Parts: sequence; structure tokens; C-alpha cells
Amino acid sequence: MLLACLSFAPVVMAKDSVTIYTEQFPPYNFSNKGHLEGINLKFVKAMCVDADIECHFELLPWSRAYHFAQKKPQSGLVSTARVPDREELFKWVGPLASSRNFFYRLQSNDRINPIDLSQVKDHSLCVVRDSIYEKFVESIGYEGDKNLLKVSHYYECINLFFKNKIELIIGSELSFKYQLMQYGHQGREVVKLVELPLNGAVGNFLALNKALPDELVARFQASYNKLSKQGLLEKYIEQYKAN
Repeated sequence: MLLACLSFAPVVMAKDSVTIYTEQFPPYNFSNKGHLEGINLKFVKAMCVDADIECHFELLPWSRAYHFAQKKPQSGLVSTARVPDREELFKWVGPLASSRNFFYRLQSNDRINPIDLSQVKDHSLCVVRDSIYEKFVESIGYEGDKNLLKVSHYYECINLFFKNKIELIIGSELSFKYQLMQYGHQGREVVKLVELPLNGAVGNFLALNKALPDELVARFQASYNKLSKQGLLEKYIEQYKAN
């Protein structure tokens, strides 16, 4: 009789599950007292709920997050700049919030005033390995054994920059002040210089592993389209601008 009852028990289907890696990149995605938040992270969380996909979020250094998102089938990465070199590495959902990128110097270093890309390489710079900036700055003349330092964490660049160990740093208009404030700076200590024209970049996206089924990718994109149309992304952008 027990077997007969079990045969009529309802089958509970497991919800589709995806692990989404992220990094400390405020205001897009970051940890605030152990709680993951930010413009793009909150929007992707809302997408997961709308698409009925169980999403697990994990904060890692960028290089590890970028590596895992390519190696682990049921995974993704946010926020990821969509550039030509990465196009075939992921399936893409978006675009999410992003902003323009610039070289900056310390206000106190008024002798450093490059006016175009041909001049910035005359000054030392720090970048995070595997970031979109790494290949670009090398393409305009930066060399690892000469004027370019590569690190694992962006805070290492900030630390070296404020200690005058490097002369320039790269930051995006929307995120740079947030990043400086996390390490006790106000943002008034820096001067914006030359824009970094990331050729072919079309903004930040949710990058999904190539092995993720197209049906799940389509559900993510449909939720993105729906929530964007409702104004949720703009709401989060304004919310974090106000902070």
C-alpha cells in the first residue's frame, strides 16, 4: 500500500540553478557589511526571481571570477564588459549599467598632465590582470617590465596610487568615487584626464557560461527586457547616484 501511495505522490521538479560570480566593483556590484548589493547585482537578482531561476551569488577577485565563469557550466559573471575579445567566450544578457572610463592623477601631481593617449604611456600605471584595461593599455604602448604594474585586486592599485608609487590610475565615472570612498578617500583628491576609448565595448552585461542551455539564457534575456521596460534598472541607477 505504501508503494501504491508513493506512486501517486506529486513529482517536485528541481528549480534551474545558476552560480553567478561577481567582484568588488561599486556601485555595480559589491559587498556592504557582508551583504551583496549594487546596481547591476540587484537588477540581476530581480531577473533571477522573474525568470524563476535559482541564483547563487559569490564574490571573488576578478581573475578568479572570470576564470570560473568560463570553466563551470552552470555559471555566470556580473558585471562584465562586453568587448570583441570576449564575445565568443560567453553568452550575453543585457546591457546593464556602465559608464565611461578615464585616466586619473592625484591633484597634488600637477606636473602630470597628458592631453591624449600618446602621452599617457609616459607615466606609470597599474591595472588588474584579465581586466578590459590590460590589453588596451598594452595596445597603446604600456609594457609590463617598464611602466605597467599588474595586480590581482583593484585596491592594490588604489593603495599604490595614493602612495605615489604609480602616477596614473584608471576608473569609470560612475564607480571611481565609490571605490575611493571604500578606502577612506573622498574623490576630491584626483583629477580626471584622458578618456579611455574602449573600442568595441558595448557596456556591462551578465556573461553566462557557453554551456548554459539557450532556454535559460532566453529566460534571463526575457526578464531583462521586461524589467528594463518597467524602469527597474534606471531606478537602481538613480538610487546609487543619490548615495
